[in-house]
Amino acid sequence: MSKIAAVVLTVVIFLPIPASSASDTLWDEARISPISEGTIGGISIDLTNTSTQSSESSQISELPSLVEVYTATWCTNCVKTEKALDEAIGDSDVTRIHYHRFWFETLDPFGSNSTDERWVEVYGRGSTLSSETSYSSGMERIAPSNVFDGERMYTGISTNSNSLETDYSTALSLGSSHPFSQNGSLTLEAERTSLANESPVYNVSWGYDLWWPDGTCNVVGWLLFVEETAYFPEGSNGKDNYSHVLHKAVKLNSEAYQNFSIKESIEVIPPTPWDGDDMSVILILDWSSLQEEKSNSSLPAPAVSALCLMLAALVPRRHKYSFE
Repeated sequence: MSKIAAVVLTVVIFLPIPASSASDTLWDEARISPISEGTIGGISIDLTNTSTQSSESSQISELPSLVEVYTATWCTNCVKTEKALDEAIGDSDVTRIHYHRFWFETLDPFGSNSTDERWVEVYGRGSTLSSETSYSSGMERIAPSNVFDGERMYTGISTNSNSLETDYSTALSLGSSHPFSQNGSLTLEAERTSLANESPVYNVSWGYDLWWPDGTCNVVGWLLFVEETAYFPEGSNGKDNYSHVLHKAVKLNSEAYQNFSIKESIEVIPPTPWDGDDMSVILILDWSSLQEEKSNSSLPAPAVSALCLMLAALVPRRHKYSFE
């Protein structure tokens, strides 16, 4: 009988066994796609009343981590997740962008058509297929949601480890899986050119020098206009001061670029800050590597180990008998 069992287990070892990827238990895929995709960027320029011309640049290797948050001023669970995110980030270099619900929204004064459009375009499908199905109910815009480097998504307040802080710290530590050479760079320049109805008009130049081995990577640029802090005591979640508020998203190229180097400019009128003088423009790039499929091992190592141990248990053993 044990010989038959050994044969059966040996056959099982060599059968393809679907791997349970880390994302099945630790996070959800932010983008539902068979290819590798994500977001890099986070270089920004302040657009204050006194600023007239500024420029920023960064090497790919020095880019900060990027966290995009979907929230609302009535969302009490968002307060919990944002506190955990604060603790996970600590003093790390991270660019945060907070989207506020806008479509069919009456209680939240922030956000715009363009911000909800970007979220749905990029993360809507990932939101509807999130593992927390009872919470998401198939919605494209779930508050709270947190996306790390455009790749890893957490929705709701359920934790996949011992705490939300641990979940978020793990997501941050992985960083971006972009395929670009580390000596690539991003640039952003903003020059105030005039006033239109007392609103400043800026000529914003953006560009990148990137290199990827197979030459088949798509890149889409975005300008995101973010207010550092907005005071809204009427928010029912009691937060009062809302940080990193995204007011406007501008898609820079409707068709994905496959160029290694880009330098372009666009004339824009930034949104008016809710209060204060703390608006900034942030450059990010959505990327997709068309040749690099996501890894999908047919047999995870733990399964091999477990089956081998089971086989070992079936090996006949000699027994010592005592006749004393």
